[in-house]
Amino acid sequence: MRILSVGWEIERAGIERASLHDADSLASYEIVLIDPAEIPKLWGPYVPPDRDGVRRLVPGYDQGLARALDNLFAARKEELSGLLRAGGLVAVKLRPPGEPVEIVSVSGPARRIHTYSFLPNFSLTRERQFLPFPQGIRVLPRRGRDIRGLDLAHPLAGYLAVVKRYEAVIVSPMGVPLGDFGKVLLHNRLGDVLAWELRLGEGRLLFLPASGLSPREEAEILIPGLVSLLEEPPPPESRPEWLSRYELPREAEVRGELAEIAEREKELAERRASLEKRLWEVEVLRGLLFPAGASGLVRAALKAFRVLGFETQGEEVDAHGFTVTSPEGRALVRAAWSPEGPVTTGVYRPLLLALDHLRLEKGESIHGILLVAAETVHDPKRRGPRFTDALRRVCEEHGISLVTGEELFEAVRAVLGGEDPVPVRRSLLSTSGPWRWKG
Repeated sequence: MRILSVGWEIERAGIERASLHDADSLASYEIVLIDPAEIPKLWGPYVPPDRDGVRRLVPGYDQGLARALDNLFAARKEELSGLLRAGGLVAVKLRPPGEPVEIVSVSGPARRIHTYSFLPNFSLTRERQFLPFPQGIRVLPRRGRDIRGLDLAHPLAGYLAVVKRYEAVIVSPMGVPLGDFGKVLLHNRLGDVLAWELRLGEGRLLFLPASGLSPREEAEILIPGLVSLLEEPPPPESRPEWLSRYELPREAEVRGELAEIAEREKELAERRASLEKRLWEVEVLRGLLFPAGASGLVRAALKAFRVLGFETQGEEVDAHGFTVTSPEGRALVRAAWSPEGPVTTGVYRPLLLALDHLRLEKGESIHGILLVAAETVHDPKRRGPRFTDALRRVCEEHGISLVTGEELFEAVRAVLGGEDPVPVRRSLLSTSGPWRWKG
């Protein structure tokens, strides 16, 4: 098996190494590894930037460099296309795109040669979607450590598992989901593709992030995975229909067991999704202790009051307030978050104005609840006062329940543990000043 490394720093017996310019025909190899980081050096040292920062070549005034680049990339694209159509494998290390070079044309628009101009052209179709490759994708410089989506059953799982950070991502300016055209092996929190496997022709094209391993360590973990991919049988959709009629002994039995496992996996996946949803709902309640800002405190409060048996309704004019209703009465709740220091009197005025409007102009009988959370970066046992004495006094004077996130959390925890929520609701709807969970 012939394996070629083009710019990819990797050490293993049997791997040939060459530059993009000097390598033999890429179609003569079974596996080609390409690290495009050095490709801009084909023109960078010889083409200084113009005043607008763009590197330009003018054919006839460039000592033949434009023609040489055109010929080189056209040849390499054709060779990679032939390799893939013949069932070979190409692995490309995902690097930030370097500076391109623009070739001026007297008969049309200028064309650009860039870091990934060696990629062959393919037309990818899935149902009603179409993705021209590589024109329909963009490689963007983007750094991070939020790596997700590892499939432990994939032959390259060993390599992908050691990737700890990324420096570039693949996106589609056309907005098509790239996972519909190839297998996304890794992605980040936003869904940007970090590792991608494409079936092109009879072969595979892989985009892989850098591992950070030494050349020898990387070879030991990467090459066996690539060989396993190369030796995998073609997918069922690429086989002729008549082939399935030539069944082997015990094949039906194995397929039956696989179908049973798939059904169990489906049931387990549904069960897991249900449990994860329940866990997420519980995790939201911890926002009473450590909210993700004021909006996080409101989300946690809405969930907490529902656990206590209230019906909730958001307020259209106040993003920090909502109403709660139960058989025991009705209340207007407003949340206030102070990451540093106690909550002060400024937060009660919007609540008092809203209560006066409902009571005096609409004649509603409604209680006021002010939920406060302060110094939430610290453990509740190490926090200072949650509110000032002035805020306590005005809440007592105007009949407003002053509730801390910690007290409400304890009440919710007790109700989830079996405590009767009715006394909790009655207490919340009748207290003037600081409210304490009496459990």
